[in-house]
Amino acid sequence: HLTTLSAFSLQEGLMTPTELVQAAKACGMSAIGLTDHHLLTGTIEFVKACKDADIQPVIGLEIDLEQGPLQLLATSTVGWSNLCRLSSVLALSDHPDAPCSLETLFQYSKDLIALCENSQGFEDRLYISLRKVSSAGSLTEQARKLGLPTVVAHPVYYQTPEQARLQKTLAAIRLNQTVTTISQTVLAPAGAWFMPPHIIKEHYKEFPEALQATIEIAERCRFDLPLGKSQMPVVPLPEGLTAAQHLRDKATAGAKEIYGEITTQIQTRLDHELEVISHMGFEPIFLIVEDILNFARETGVPYSSRGSAASSLVAHCLGITSPDPLRLNLYFERFLNPARVTPPDIDTDLCSRRRDSVIQHVFDTYGADKVAMVGTINRYRPRSALGDVAKAYGLEPAKVRELANQLPHAWWARFEDSEDGEDAPSPFADLRTAYPAYQSIFDDAEAILKLPRHLSMHPGGVIVSPGALTDFVPVMNSGGKGVVITQLDLDSVEALGLVKIDLLGIRGLTVVGDVAEFVQQSKPEQYATPLSVL
Repeated sequence: HLTTLSAFSLQEGLMTPTELVQAAKACGMSAIGLTDHHLLTGTIEFVKACKDADIQPVIGLEIDLEQGPLQLLATSTVGWSNLCRLSSVLALSDHPDAPCSLETLFQYSKDLIALCENSQGFEDRLYISLRKVSSAGSLTEQARKLGLPTVVAHPVYYQTPEQARLQKTLAAIRLNQTVTTISQTVLAPAGAWFMPPHIIKEHYKEFPEALQATIEIAERCRFDLPLGKSQMPVVPLPEGLTAAQHLRDKATAGAKEIYGEITTQIQTRLDHELEVISHMGFEPIFLIVEDILNFARETGVPYSSRGSAASSLVAHCLGITSPDPLRLNLYFERFLNPARVTPPDIDTDLCSRRRDSVIQHVFDTYGADKVAMVGTINRYRPRSALGDVAKAYGLEPAKVRELANQLPHAWWARFEDSEDGEDAPSPFADLRTAYPAYQSIFDDAEAILKLPRHLSMHPGGVIVSPGALTDFVPVMNSGGKGVVITQLDLDSVEALGLVKIDLLGIRGLTVVGDVAEFVQQSKPEQYATPLSVL
């Protein structure tokens, strides 16, 4: 199957990327494609699952044209970047659900194969897709006249035929309609379940070339995403200096200011830390965080550091952390050691009211095209699942609230799988007894638990990329914040090697900052700035 939609085609597909791969493995498939609608959120989970199952991933995206849906498959990392750019352009537009123009499509078409039911001008990279048997004959004849190849592109939205009803419920949720009034035209195509190969071959036995084309396309789409490879951001440097030299100069100057004299112990510790940092290429992280905190100091934003970064003398000498790791006998290896391959976390707490100005500084300094907040995946929990499903079944708002209010708010730990491997108790067990007429609602609500509901913004993660961010990851607008976020969650962003910096808003620091302002205003002759009070 080259054209599958996972649960990251929000309220369209039902299977997680991992479940799609497991189904392909169970059927003996050598490759599987993922073409989620609009978003690329599930791609990294999909690629990792394929690697674990020893199956070739075919990375794709489905977009809408005026003429109908179009599936795009990447044949290289250049193709992946173009999928990211195209998805981002559409997601950032004023009307994200509007059809993509051919001009925009062709602008980002390099190293992409297109599958559609009509000609779009992709030269040797266009296949006419056979998505249902009833139209396969006429489409094959049309393709023959145009000199274009055909390919079987059976759409997959769910795993078993019985789940068509659940997909209808999800569609009603997505479109804010009810299951009794929703049109069949907006649902998944008929029979869009994960058919095993022998059924597909039987259905399309009169079109052997189109069946063979699935294997040919999979081969053309064979490439590896650069997972685990660090993508360090580029930082401004004095002319003639490398990042390593610049970091050493700053750390040395900071050590002289703090300690007065650089003893053998201090120099040995600095040399060791700088050697490890340089070997891993992590200098930009320290330089960026130092710049951010310098801005916070200059603009009066209260801040504090937390976590294992306090074990670094380099971080202390740069003014990033306040505890003295030498006096407190803290081990640098707790923060960073040669065995670590992922970038270190330097968590910074900021006054929550003033944090936005610091984040804006990062966008302004390193480029809005290179910076974004990290996205996070909000998943269905019992209250949200029951509320959405009940509404889709046409229940009155008062009845929906009545049902949802009987569920606990803090449920996640209670309803996780138990340690002994037994199924967790149903969160709707009591409601099933109290409201026997709503069994279908409870069934559907339970079936969508933990599926993605929507994307939102991570509490504090900011990423800075070495080049245009959409060369590496797709982005979108955060729902109510008007902020650019990644379509990928934190784990996926880090898997691609991008650097994440945590700038967390802490209300306690807001209170401290307000008190400091009051004290400074009361005693201006004693304190020049509010931060000097602290």
